[in-house]
Amino acid sequence: MKTSIFIALLATCTCLFGQGNNAAGLILKGRMAEKSGDLAAARAAYTEALRLQPSNPDARYHLNELNRNAGTVAARGREKKLASVQLPVIDFRNAELKEVLDALGHMIEKESKEEYAPNFMIRDPSNRFEGQAINLRLKNVPAKATLDMILDQVGARARYEEHAIVIVPLSRR
Repeated sequence: MKTSIFIALLATCTCLFGQGNNAAGLILKGRMAEKSGDLAAARAAYTEALRLQPSNPDARYHLNELNRNAGTVAARGREKKLASVQLPVIDFRNAELKEVLDALGHMIEKESKEEYAPNFMIRDPSNRFEGQAINLRLKNVPAKATLDMILDQVGARARYEEHAIVIVPLSRR
């Protein structure tokens, strides 16, 4: 009788310990997904950790922080996706920023096999970009580097937000 109780107790402890390790692994997986900007994967990992251990304070904390900072995490993911797309040929001659961003968006969507379509938004209340010509010829360059070179030509910067890449003029110094 004592042996069977001991075995049952040992099995219960092993099961609980295994769940703890799985929850800890899921939290780690969630943290990695969060750092890479994958909001859905991070949320799924934290939620699964809480399913395994409903009272796990780390999983609850990270899920709450993820929900609070969802926009920032999504923006980080948008920037990483942009950096992961390689553009074979870029050839812009005397083009305006709006035209270049439209073309760049289509190229990125095509090269990512329609998995990623960036939303560019120009915020230029003083019309500093108007009339500025962009000239750029490149081969085999990541889309983020291409965007940075384009923006450098017109004196702008990109601000990555949850749903869009916002283009704004550089502040005057």
